[in-house]
Order: sequence, then C-alpha cells, then structure tokens
Amino acid sequence: MHINFRLFSERLRRVLAGEEVTLPDAAKQPIQNLHAEVEIVTSWLSEFEDDISLLLFEKMAEEESHDPDLATVMDEINWFTYESEKVIDTFINSITQQKTQSSCSKDIFDALQGLQSRITDIKQRMQQLKHMDSKIIDRIKTSKAEAGISSSSKSRDTVGLDDRMEDIMSCSNIEGPPQLSVVAILDSIGLDKTAFAGEAYNSSYVKHYFDCHAWITEPYSNEYDADQILDIVIKFLMPSSRLSEIMDKNYEMKKIILHEYLMTKRYLIVIDDVWSIDMWDVIQEILPDNQNGSRVLITLTDIRIIISFQFEDGENMRLDLVPTGGPLRLWIAEGFIPDNSEATAESYLEQLIKEGFVEAKKRKAGGTINTCSIPGRWRPVLHTVPYMVEFICSPFMDPKGKSPKKAKRLNAVEREGDFACLDDYDSQLHSLLCCSPETRHLDPIDWEKFCGMFKLLRVLDLGSLVLIQYPSGIENLFLLRYLKLNIPSLNSLPSSLLSNLLNLYTLDMPFSYIDHTADEFWKMNKLRHLNFGSITLPAHPGKFCGSLENLNFISALHPCCCTEDILGRLPNLRNLRIRGDLSYNQSLLSKSLCRLSCLESLKLANESKMPRLSKIVLAEYLFPHSLTHLSFSNTDLMDDPMPTLEKLPLLQVLKLKQNSYSGRKLTCGSYGFPNLKVLHLKSMLWLEEWTMGNAAMPKLECLIINPCAYLKKMPEQLWYIKSLNKFDCWWPQPELRQKLREFEDKEQCGIQLYPYGI
Repeated sequence: MHINFRLFSERLRRVLAGEEVTLPDAAKQPIQNLHAEVEIVTSWLSEFEDDISLLLFEKMAEEESHDPDLATVMDEINWFTYESEKVIDTFINSITQQKTQSSCSKDIFDALQGLQSRITDIKQRMQQLKHMDSKIIDRIKTSKAEAGISSSSKSRDTVGLDDRMEDIMSCSNIEGPPQLSVVAILDSIGLDKTAFAGEAYNSSYVKHYFDCHAWITEPYSNEYDADQILDIVIKFLMPSSRLSEIMDKNYEMKKIILHEYLMTKRYLIVIDDVWSIDMWDVIQEILPDNQNGSRVLITLTDIRIIISFQFEDGENMRLDLVPTGGPLRLWIAEGFIPDNSEATAESYLEQLIKEGFVEAKKRKAGGTINTCSIPGRWRPVLHTVPYMVEFICSPFMDPKGKSPKKAKRLNAVEREGDFACLDDYDSQLHSLLCCSPETRHLDPIDWEKFCGMFKLLRVLDLGSLVLIQYPSGIENLFLLRYLKLNIPSLNSLPSSLLSNLLNLYTLDMPFSYIDHTADEFWKMNKLRHLNFGSITLPAHPGKFCGSLENLNFISALHPCCCTEDILGRLPNLRNLRIRGDLSYNQSLLSKSLCRLSCLESLKLANESKMPRLSKIVLAEYLFPHSLTHLSFSNTDLMDDPMPTLEKLPLLQVLKLKQNSYSGRKLTCGSYGFPNLKVLHLKSMLWLEEWTMGNAAMPKLECLIINPCAYLKKMPEQLWYIKSLNKFDCWWPQPELRQKLREFEDKEQCGIQLYPYGI
C-alpha cells in the first residue's frame, strides 16, 4: 500500500541528483530536508510489512481493519504522496518550460514547508503504532497462501514471442512440436494484429508447409450463427469438388465430415478479431489434434477471452501469447529503476522469476531474458492489488467506473468508450498506456484532451491507435520520458519536437520512415532507445552539441548516415539495425562500423533496388570485435561470409537469413567461431557443400538449416562438438535425410527433421 510513497522517495533522490532538472539553489535545501524525513518514514514502514500486508488483504476482502490506527496513517501517507508529487511536478514543469534555472517562488517554498510539516506529523503518528497480534498475521498468511494455490487455473504453456514475425515462424511455433497449438496475437502495443496475421497466413512458406488453410473473421453480432462459421471453415478447407455433397447436410453431420477430413491434414486456421468465447466453442468442436503440427492463429479483441478458453485435452494443447513492447524500458521511464539501467531492470525481473511471480519462457544465447509470462495463479492478484493501492487505474479493472481517480497511471484497454471518461481522471497523470484491441484512427478531440489535460505525462504509449499526421501540442509535454506513437505519414522529425522533449529516454515510432531529422536531435542527451521503420540522422552540427552517450539502441538506421563522424558520436551504442541499400553504401559502411566499440548486436537488412546485382563485399567490413549477435537478410552475398565472420572473437549468435548468401559452398576454418552458440542458415537454396576445420565452433549449441535441399552431407567435424543439443534440418536431400535418421547420436545432438513425417 506504500509503493507510491517509496517511489516518491526515489524520485526525490533523482531530483536532488539533477536527473530531472537543474534545481535553483533556493530549492535544494527544502527538498533535501523533505527527502530526509521521507527516508525515515520509509525505513519505519519496512518494519510494518506484515501489518500492511494484512491491511491490504482486509481491504481486498472488504473486511473491517484489525488496526484502524495503521489504516489512518496509511491513508495520510497516500494523501501526502499525492500532494507532494503534485508540488514537485508543478515546480519541475515550470523550470523545464523556461529551460533556465528558475527561482524558487514563494508559493513553491510555502508548499514545500507545508509538506515538511505534514511528514513530521506522520512520523509522530507512526511512533505510536503497535504491531498486530502475530497469531492474526500468521493466520492471514496461511489463508493467503491457500488462496493462491486454489486460484491457479489449469496449467497452460503461455509462451511470449518478442521478435514478431521471425519468432512466430520459428521452431517454437509454426515449425514447432507436433501437438495442436493455439497462437494468440495481442494487438496491444503498436501492432496491427490483422496485418501481422495476414503476413504469416499469406507467406509462401506457410502455404507450402500446411495442407489446407482457412481465414475467418468473427462477425460483430449479438446473434451468433455457429452454422455460418462452420460453412466458412468447410469452404476454405475442403476441396470444392466435395462441397455440393456436404453443404446440404445438417450441422452435426457437417462437423463429423470435416473432422474426419482434417484427421489426415496439417491445417492452419486464422480467426481474426475474436471477441466472444462462442467462436472458440464452435472451432474447438471441429478441430482434431492429429499430432502433425496443425495450428490455430487467433487475433484477440479482448485479452480476457484467453482466460475463458477450455481445451478438450489441456495437456496436449498449448496457448502461445505474442506480446510486444519493452517493459524494462517502461520501468525505467516510470522511475522504478534507481540507476536507470536496463541491466538493473533485468536483475529485478530475474528476482521476480526467482520468487515465482514471473516465468521466463525464452532466453537468448547469452542467457538474457527474451520473453516471459505471468503464471495464471497470480493474475487475479495483479488485477486487484494495483487498483486497490491506487497504483494504476483502468476501465478493464473497474467496469463500474469506480477507479481511484488519484492514481498516476491510466491503462486504457477497451474500445472507443475508454477516452470518453478522460475528464474523470486526475490531471496529474504520469502514464497513459493504450493497449487498443484494434487498429483505428485516433479522434483529434481525444488527442487535444491528452495534451490539454495531462501536461505532466512521463509515459505516453498509444499502441496501435493511428495518428493521421504529426500531432500538434505534443511538444508541450516537456516531462515525457517514453513516447510511442503510430504515425505512418510522418517522414520528418521537426525541431520543435526534439528541442522540447529533452527528457525522452525512449522514442518509438515503428511505422514512421524518417527522411529528415532536425539538428536538435544531437541535444537529446538522455535518449536511450530510438525505434523507427527507418530513420536518417543529421550530420553533427558541431558547436553546442556533444555525443549522445546514453543512446544504446537504434532501429532501423538508414545506411546513408552511417558516417564515421555520426557513429563515432554514439560511443555506447549496443544494439543497431541498419536497413537500406547496403550495396550502394558499401564503402561508407565497411569503414565506419568499427567506430562502435561497444556494439553487441548488429542486424543488416539490405533493400537494394537491384538485389541480385549485390556489390556487398563482406571481406572489406571492419566489424567491431565486441559483437555477440550478428544477422544478415537480403544481402545476396556472392562470396563465402565464413572466413570473415569466424574471426569475430565474441560472436555467439549468427543468423544468415533469407537471401543472405547465394553461393554453393561454406567453409569454416580451424579454430574459427570460438564462442559461437547459435547458427541459423535460412533460405540458402543453392548450398551444396559445407566444410569445417578442426576445433571450429567448439561451443555450438543450436544449428538450424532451412532448407538444405542440395546439401548432401554435414561437416564431419560437426559431430565432434559435444555442446550441440539442437539441430533442426528442413527439407533435407534424401541421401542426407537417411544419414541423419541412422546417426547413432541423433538424440544427443537433438536432431529433428522437418516437416514432420518426411
């Protein structure tokens, strides 16, 4: 119940350290005094953890408190936190707008003095508090533990996927285990769920992999027609020659016929925009799990529908969630992480995993967490507790409209009605997140409300809501740290935006392709994460601007601006994706990448106008030796890339993706790739020969080749790598397929041949 108070204490520390604004001298001492008193109360609160937990439990159960004195003190602390945040927000915003040190006005000084007096009173009240009877606390703890166990629902493997299309096509999903799997796409953070599902559905690979396909859009109707849905599925999945004999049958007979037909087929069914459980009830009845890799892909209108899914065989069916977004960056923007470090944020996440509140579903080669999920037994608590302690408000958590209006965070997850009640929420709002279930254009009136009412926003994420043009007024949200917008028409970043939003940590516009960026970009010293469909950075203006030492992630940078001067002014960049005509910019790129001495992950995506005439010469590239992850796509390399790449001493993951190499031979020299753990060779359609020298890739754990239609044998040295435990081979040539089937250490190496049944 005192989480907001603890966060306020941490915020005062950051304010005094100059992380939010440069304080005028007259304000430093009053804020230091206030912070000292708040720290004392914080330490005292830690001694009452069990008592406060009991108080929260009683509040959730709507029971009378065993300790009304503690309840009164906690109410006073919540009021104090709210009023204190308002004073500090107003003060900092006034300084930020003026962009100069402001004097500490009498109103602000008086307000700080009033807060000082209030926290002193709270200290005195706390000194008189007594702990509750330990027997009562123990009894409550026992009942809470039992409630946690009993509330856990049937186990379902909820696997989050972070890399969008690449992961949904990976071996954990489309190409994954043989049992029927349901993949749910949550259109939550800037993702057009229908377009995303359509990209998977229409891909040539999916069309080839599955025997039959169906696309169903659920009708928005109160009168649900199950027979109509069944007819749609039959028309998509079954041969047209059989339709005349089937369509005249009754509902039950049609289900039986379709079920029997699907028993011999690997099928993919996409259900777009599921908004009621009725749709799933019908689909479930007609889908057999024939253990051959069939899949159902659904896009969700309401995330709560997931909870209602009941499977005929819960042990054999999996539910895979596809979330998006960066929670660690949100934590930092919210001020939850003391040193604003993603490494610290990840250590917090690891602690949550250790305690059982979160499950790590997928880790990267280096061990860092890629995707995670929340166990079902904790979801009711996580929906209730933040609401009860006024940490966050949401129409989703409060359908009756009784949300705590003083909460600093608003999470809008419903449809258009969510923004109609914005007037009910506190103008001191710090975070506005919109997990919209649908892609639609944002009403300009709603945008005016955002900018007019919530001038103290630190986090603004409008998810998949589309803005027709650059939104006026956004430059007045001076305190923003995290900004995510969907503006497809935007092709320029104006100086008014960049010069005013100097507190930004994350600027995320994945559907915008920026041709021009104002020089003021180089003044954004706090910027850490930059994500666009493509962005061209300006040349450094020289005077009055330095390097962007906090920037550690850029996607996707246009190669034309990858000069030695620009990259040299990004000294701590760790993750970089470059997208554009790499062939045309060969000379520029090959010499400048070495300036990024801290770079760990590099993705090169070529978009040449004439890709088959690629002039990319990898041997000329001066890659930084710090690289641990490297991927190529559409580069159409003519020369074997291995002799160049095997020299990178720290490389752990290498992905040669679609159309990355057009040659027929790969040669890995002796002792090459000393730290490589993951190797993906995809769409190397003409690869015929692969050789490895002694002690090459000694730490390789995972190898994926898809396809390898002309490769007749694997390197003999491969089988001497003791760490190899996963080898997925797609469409192997008959001779190679037989060798792999008969290989005596097949299980130890984790050899899997795809598609199943070949």
